[in-house]
Amino acid sequence: MKNTLTLPTSPLPQLTGFHAPFALLEPVKNRALLIVFCGVFSFLFMYIFSPFNMNQWYQGGPQSVTGVFGIFSLCGMAGLSISQFGLMRLKGPKPLSCLQFMGWFAGEVMLVALIVNIVNVSMHDYLQYSWLEYSDTLKFSFGVMALPYSIALLWFYNREKVAELRYRGETKTAAPETDTCLHISDEYGKLALSLQPGQLLMMKAEDNYVQVFYQHGQTIRKELIRNSLKKLEGQLAGHGFVRAHRSYMVNLSRVILFRKNSRGHYIQIDGMEDVTIPVSGSYLPDFQQRFTPAV
Repeated sequence: MKNTLTLPTSPLPQLTGFHAPFALLEPVKNRALLIVFCGVFSFLFMYIFSPFNMNQWYQGGPQSVTGVFGIFSLCGMAGLSISQFGLMRLKGPKPLSCLQFMGWFAGEVMLVALIVNIVNVSMHDYLQYSWLEYSDTLKFSFGVMALPYSIALLWFYNREKVAELRYRGETKTAAPETDTCLHISDEYGKLALSLQPGQLLMMKAEDNYVQVFYQHGQTIRKELIRNSLKKLEGQLAGHGFVRAHRSYMVNLSRVILFRKNSRGHYIQIDGMEDVTIPVSGSYLPDFQQRFTPAV
């Protein structure tokens, strides 16, 4: 029995990644760095370059231009802190998709603009609360925030990719890949499937059968084999496949995400980002040792 899960096709292939999970800001450290970097960068940007001739807006006012820029930068940091450490909890344990994160960023800009607008009007008697005043603040807030926000995300992305490449290099040095095919048999010893180790993604137990998920070109396919994970675990020993749960066995080299939520730990497999695989307590130490940075 064979089912094929065909990857979506689109005239704009670059857009297919919009539904992938956006995990760059999942670590608390990254969120804190984002807030600090955006605050410092925005202040220096406004102070040095004075975009939109902002330095001329507040000359002769009750606060110095430098003071106003500092207050605006603190307002931005406050807005991002509320968003990243307060409102972010409301989304639940599931990571935002890339498309959802774009909407989240738009909401952050609106929140920062609201805080800046309230503070700005309260500091200057000649200003008043109005939609026109807020829309102008919103435009300027986006112009100031977009650059440092983008730079921070690129920084996190590049750092993650460098760590991934370094890890893959160390893995290849320690255990070179073999071209020997995996031969998966059913419970009667009859050959059911042969494929390269890198193609096999994961296996899921379903009663007296095992659902085998593997990559074939640009599609993810699955093959239902009458066998047990316990027997298959012996067949795949030494090829980088480990149990994550009594119902799941995964290819460690294809794991792209390991994290914890309110219900426990889980992982995601490259090519199957819409599937979350639980990691039970008995198998958790192996994953923590492999994916948790050394202190």
